[in-house]
Amino acid sequence: MLAVCVLVCAVMVQIKAINNRCFRYIPEAKTWAHAEKSCMSIGGNLASVHSIDEYHKIQELIKTTTHEYTKAWVGGSDAQESNVWLWSDGSSFHYTDWCSGQPNYFLVSQHCIQINYSSEKCWDNLGCNDHRTFVCVKKM
Repeated sequence: MLAVCVLVCAVMVQIKAINNRCFRYIPEAKTWAHAEKSCMSIGGNLASVHSIDEYHKIQELIKTTTHEYTKAWVGGSDAQESNVWLWSDGSSFHYTDWCSGQPNYFLVSQHCIQINYSSEKCWDNLGCNDHRTFVCVKKM
């Protein structure tokens, strides 16, 4: 199965196979909801992140494409209830890489996760209506 995932991912641009999932970086800036809808249209969701190794590989995917650590949406949101973070793909939310002082609620409507924030390239909660590039994931 892993060989199939690697083969499928290898034929597409901006794609990386990680832990039997294919990640795709989309360099088009959209709101979080429109990014999730775009991921769903290709059979996936905004990416969930489950380990530091996985996060670094996602960052590598973005850097390979953009030549920098571009800020991007992943599938984390607490829009349903403040400080109850969920992944849009339904997976367990157990790993985080929040920047110091994050998540903050400086603005009440900061309910979505952007990655590669600040010089530390960690996570930040941001208003979901802001526009960011994004990373999709599809289980293989």
